[in-house]
Amino acid sequence: MIGGIEKQLGMKVLLYTHEFPPFQGGLATTSYKLARGFAEAGIDTTVLAPGYSEEDAAVDRNFDFAIRRMGSLTKNHGAPSPIKEVAGWISLSRYLSSDTPDAMLLVTREAHFAGGISPLDPRKYRIVARVAGREANKFLLGRRLKNRAQAWFMNRLYKGAHKIIGPSESTRQLFIKSGIPGSRVGVIHNGTPKELILREADRAAVGRLRDKYGVASSEKMILTVSRLTRGKGQDKVIEALSSVREKYGNFRYVIAGEGRYEKALRDLVASRGLGDKVVFTGPLPHEDVWTFYDACDVFAMVNRTIPSEENIEGLPNVLIEAASRGKPIVTGVDGGGKEAVEHGKSGYVTDGNDVRGIEQYLLKLLSDEDKSREFGIRGKRKMLEEFTEEGMIERYLEVIGYQA
Repeated sequence: MIGGIEKQLGMKVLLYTHEFPPFQGGLATTSYKLARGFAEAGIDTTVLAPGYSEEDAAVDRNFDFAIRRMGSLTKNHGAPSPIKEVAGWISLSRYLSSDTPDAMLLVTREAHFAGGISPLDPRKYRIVARVAGREANKFLLGRRLKNRAQAWFMNRLYKGAHKIIGPSESTRQLFIKSGIPGSRVGVIHNGTPKELILREADRAAVGRLRDKYGVASSEKMILTVSRLTRGKGQDKVIEALSSVREKYGNFRYVIAGEGRYEKALRDLVASRGLGDKVVFTGPLPHEDVWTFYDACDVFAMVNRTIPSEENIEGLPNVLIEAASRGKPIVTGVDGGGKEAVEHGKSGYVTDGNDVRGIEQYLLKLLSDEDKSREFGIRGKRKMLEEFTEEGMIERYLEVIGYQA
């Protein structure tokens, strides 16, 4: 049972995604949470997801829902478009030739493209598209011919979908701007399980982690958990630290994650003489992420839009997770972060390019323990009220047509 919803037998749902464990990332995590939630509600759930490596079989044995791996051509960050979308369409077509789900939830842009190659019949399935801001900003509203061509297929899916769901109001507004009626676009915030919000921190594990990365117990720890890309803002935090160090030197900045921007970030650290203040952890097992949140004093993710990349954040899971663990946050104004972080109450929201503003907000939280503690308490309270995984699952169950 989930949040008081009785199990329903006989309903069949397909969740089609191009990001799924063991791949790590926000959409992979969201896809897994939804599949697990549907299965726990008693729904016959199948996930159509990429194959990544020999690890897939070991991971799949732990799931209480069916999973069909589509092969390596479909994985994100693998073969370039449109190969993975066409490969995904073939896998989707094969599934639908033998199975008829009551509802289909399509997550990730590639799934939307594949679903639009030969339009899915909304009379046969209840079609729901889970979207992100990037799909509207880069494709539906983008100017590049290649992206606009892909957007044509994506729009075929969106026009036939029963509902389009984004993780934030900012995402919803982008889709409305692209011409989709607002009545067809809804918002369901991502969420964190209540048990993770409420559980006590493992102080021994926190101590071991800080020791591992050279963060003294007397030092304040600033943390970013994310892929290493320009839009996530690790570079602007590093730039701000040059001035922070002059006024408050007792800190370490831990950058957790991996990505193509790592070398540029390391070069920036070296050029600013911050080698003794910045730590790169590399990739993290998801189960360790919660210990990182508990170990930090301030969480920083000053995401920003990079015009040349046409990126934009929906609502990063890491902001919700960090707030759930009672951490004050500094985040960027672009995207949905401002819907989770209340400026001046649970953290600070700033222009992700404003190095001076980032510096000032970091200094406020590093130097004022009472303010940081108060912000963390307010943030956790907001997560319990508005951003639980249980609440997220209940709202998605309603959208896919679950009858309690």
